[in-house]
Amino acid sequence: MKKYKRNIFVALVCFLIVIILNFALPRLLPGNPIAYLTGFSEEDMTAVQYEQYEEALHLDENIVVQFGYYLKSLADGTLGYSFKKDETVAKLIGERLIYTLQITFPSVIFSTGVGLIWGLHCGYKKDRKADKISTWFLLVLNTVPTFLIGIILMIVCCFSNDWLPYAGLNSMGQDAGAWAYFGDRIRHLILPVLTLTVSMIPSRYLIMRNTARKIADEKYILYAKERGLSDRKIKFGYMLKNIAPPFITMVGMSVSTCIGGSLVIENIFSIHGMGSLLTEAVYSLDYPLMQGILFVTTLLMVVSIVVTDIICILINPRARWTNEA
Repeated sequence: MKKYKRNIFVALVCFLIVIILNFALPRLLPGNPIAYLTGFSEEDMTAVQYEQYEEALHLDENIVVQFGYYLKSLADGTLGYSFKKDETVAKLIGERLIYTLQITFPSVIFSTGVGLIWGLHCGYKKDRKADKISTWFLLVLNTVPTFLIGIILMIVCCFSNDWLPYAGLNSMGQDAGAWAYFGDRIRHLILPVLTLTVSMIPSRYLIMRNTARKIADEKYILYAKERGLSDRKIKFGYMLKNIAPPFITMVGMSVSTCIGGSLVIENIFSIHGMGSLLTEAVYSLDYPLMQGILFVTTLLMVVSIVVTDIICILINPRARWTNEA
């Protein structure tokens, strides 16, 4: 229980640090903070506009009052205002986040399932031919950049064979709400989801395989074999209970990495999700929007860590009563 409390505490501290940095950096960087917080240079502003922005951003108040207004923007869900796009940051992110989650969420599920089952099997059957080949192959795959995996899949599935669409989330002319629209969305999602899934499988496989190898020679596993229990019963009835908590924790802590990989994939497959929104924010120097994206990404990471730690406590009852788990 103590370990899980520590994980949650560290996640919350990191979240607090991100909030403070988001607020402080535009005000500490060299130059005028109005330029950072609006994305417009002083040369592009009239004196009247300068005063309006200064008042709107509360820069005429002391730093404590400014921080209070910043926290208020987080609490009320607006996350600030993008002067470049003339819209609240929360609305801009909300419109795009759903597309990113359509790629990230199934990829996390598929890669977790494949990595868990494959790694558990190879770790249990350690040093067999399947274990050696799988480990060698996934170690090599782990070094391949996500964008290269996406490009290879695009060439094979789209350009060489015309099996799947390669851009966007829907074809032109599809009626929203129809079954055809849903089926078309699934076809467009296959390659992005497959790309992110393939890129995440190695890390999940390796941690599961290495952990399974360590406990494959434990006395209770050897005793279960002597009793004649099936491999399936031993792997999923005995080994998985001890391996699952650290594996689930690793998956939760990798959510931000998954989102980062999704941002790259969105640019490859021309999907207008958080990736394209972040690209637009960087090129237009829209700092409030960049800060909002960082905040939301960190929030998702913290929530995933808290949720996975709760799951670990629920599946490992000893963690509720001992300080060692």
